[in-house]
Amino acid sequence: VAKLDTNSAEKDAAALNAKDAFDVLVIGGGPAGATAAIYAARKGINTGIVSERFGGQVMDTMDIENFTSVQKTQGPKFAAEMEAHVREYDVDIMNLQRVSKITGADQTANGLVEVELENGAKLESKTVILSTGARWREMNVPGEQEYRTRGVAY
Repeated sequence: VAKLDTNSAEKDAAALNAKDAFDVLVIGGGPAGATAAIYAARKGINTGIVSERFGGQVMDTMDIENFTSVQKTQGPKFAAEMEAHVREYDVDIMNLQRVSKITGADQTANGLVEVELENGAKLESKTVILSTGARWREMNVPGEQEYRTRGVAY
């Protein structure tokens, strides 16, 4: 899509720059970030989520059997249900956005935390919750690549 619309990043940045300051801005759209956003929004707090990919690492997980109250599910299904749950509340989900810089409230003129995104947009918030999650790490041992998903798991 970005190749078809060469101004898409600038348009996204302009729309994001126009947003009012948040009370709570969650960075990360995995289970921890989604849960933090739900808890804040349930209390009537103006909440936003910035994520590279809503669902996070869960999106790459085929079988989930270790989440309390869910006996077994697939990652993409779990992420979709998680997003639907977040959307039940007044949470501004800003998906496909990567944070490049965070400036503390003590360093800004207006006393708000400033979150800069890779597309140049800047968001402001009274509070920021970092829930950037995890990523699989390869060990670079012989056979790891050949047997990935056929015995090698992360």
